[in-house]
Amino acid sequence: MEVTNEKARIVNLTNSAKEELIKLLQKETNNPEGVRLSLLAGGCSGLSYNMEFGKQKENDSVDEYGEIKIFIDPKSALYINGIVLDYQGGLSGRGFVFDNPNAKKSCGCGTSFSVDDKNVTLEFSGNKKPTNVCPSTPST
Repeated sequence: MEVTNEKARIVNLTNSAKEELIKLLQKETNNPEGVRLSLLAGGCSGLSYNMEFGKQKENDSVDEYGEIKIFIDPKSALYINGIVLDYQGGLSGRGFVFDNPNAKKSCGCGTSFSVDDKNVTLEFSGNKKPTNVCPSTPST
């Protein structure tokens, strides 16, 4: 996993994540300014990653990778600082994969986590659901 990291950033992209984001941004018809990476309350472990196309908001941190802008709100930035975003494609690929150095516990599929030793308060927006939720595992 090769990471493109020219300066200290909140979000570090691997080359494969960068390539996939460029493809997705080119297909998007709503003319987004970039990609928002945030956290939502929920998921198997308490917090879920959320990615969506959007525009920059006031107080956002912005990590730029050429034509890609990643927007991060201040609350989410506290818990994803230093995260590596990878993309694993192919027949057995998992899609976007998050490697978060702040996670104390992660779910098996890697799309939610907890920080365990900190109280985290995130606003839960009724019209937003985590886009990456662990698939239910069949009972044995």
